[in-house]
Amino acid sequence: DEGDNFDYTSLFISDVVYDTRDEACAAARDIAQRNRFFLVVGSVKQNPGEAYPRVHMDCNHGNRSKSYTPDLTKTRRVKSKSGKQGCQFQVVVRASLVNGKCQWRILGGMDRSGKSKGFHNHKLEVYSEGNKQRNALSKEEKNEIKELEATHTQARDIRSFINRKYDAHHNMDQVYNETAKIRRERLGGLSPMRWTLIEADRLGYFIGVDFDDDHCVTRLFLCHPESIKMLSAWYFVILIDSTYKTNKYKQPLVQLIGVSPVKKNFNIGFALVSDETKETYAWVLSQLKNVLGGRRPDAFVTDKEGGLGVSVREIFPSSAHLLCVWHMKKNIEAKMMSLGSSRESAEAFVAGHWQTLMNANTQRGFQQRWVDLQNSEWGRNLRFMNYLKGEWIPCAQRWAHCYTNRVFHIGNTSTNRVESAHSSLQKWLASSTHKIDTLFLRYHTSIEGKVTELRKDLEDSRLKVFSIFLQWC
Repeated sequence: DEGDNFDYTSLFISDVVYDTRDEACAAARDIAQRNRFFLVVGSVKQNPGEAYPRVHMDCNHGNRSKSYTPDLTKTRRVKSKSGKQGCQFQVVVRASLVNGKCQWRILGGMDRSGKSKGFHNHKLEVYSEGNKQRNALSKEEKNEIKELEATHTQARDIRSFINRKYDAHHNMDQVYNETAKIRRERLGGLSPMRWTLIEADRLGYFIGVDFDDDHCVTRLFLCHPESIKMLSAWYFVILIDSTYKTNKYKQPLVQLIGVSPVKKNFNIGFALVSDETKETYAWVLSQLKNVLGGRRPDAFVTDKEGGLGVSVREIFPSSAHLLCVWHMKKNIEAKMMSLGSSRESAEAFVAGHWQTLMNANTQRGFQQRWVDLQNSEWGRNLRFMNYLKGEWIPCAQRWAHCYTNRVFHIGNTSTNRVESAHSSLQKWLASSTHKIDTLFLRYHTSIEGKVTELRKDLEDSRLKVFSIFLQWC
């Protein structure tokens, strides 16, 4: 397997001639590949008196071209490497007259002293997958990857599809590099944030943006044009919650969800923010207020986030603010376990005594059940009772049924719809390291799909109601 033990020129020299230079070069590459190395065009030269230029084909592990100059304006990747090893192997594709006709032959390369350039100074390849030139993506494969990338297909699925369709053996690095190239072309030299703002404006989004003193974006609010139309009709209940691990900047993403007449949720918009302070939530709700115009929701449903609750009451004082009962139950269970109770005991309390208290239909019934709870075995745990008295009983108007039933909330007393939206979006993202342009594109695609499904559900509901009407008539 040592390349310098055999003169590989003998594999190429024969009486075979080719009609064109490209056919001869292709034949030379084919011979090299069958013998576990790869040829590239090193130079094309033409001496005085030669009718056609000759092609010098070098081993791909040779030297860099003399005309190669590195682009110093581009940062070289730390992990990048070159396969150049100074191999001197070379064959020459040269034109000659055969029976008065120009034909092309493959000849051995010689140095100035007449010594053969038929030896390799390296081991020949064992696995073709490691040879970038031999295993390079074809033009058709690159176009296929571009189509798949536009549909946000995951890289591993792209590789599997390409390899199966073209009977290839491409690796993940090739797919990643090609999709990165596609993304760079899409940005066209713009920063991801700048491109996102331009693209969102082109698509008709409502855009809210806030800058710091250095003119860097700190807050971004986006609302799809179809979401604006749906919100203008179904603005009665709005659910708000934050999610994480959606972007490279490690910033929280606040999602706002509405509810349609067929009890299906729709995405109102999202806000990418730098923190979760009262001022930030006030800014997000101010953007929502601009989208709503003069409309005011009947109810907001959130978790017990202090800054968010204060902002809701300040920006929308006429709207009811309900607390998510699911988050409340989880918080109570966590508190009980921190005080020494088992998980089973905590879950039993929440599903039993606390659920009974929460489901009271009247204020008098609520007060009586609270007294009964304090007189029960749980009432002897003073630390736990003090927690309930200090944390949840003072805000009972926002979670107890005897109070929330007075509010038009269409059955929404938790933010589970937002959790579902979080899950759906993160499935589209499939990574927590996307930049804002990729996050926006995948969010936009998910919204387009949701709009299609919602329209189908609305049409099915409309036809169902009309059918029932005809039966009564």
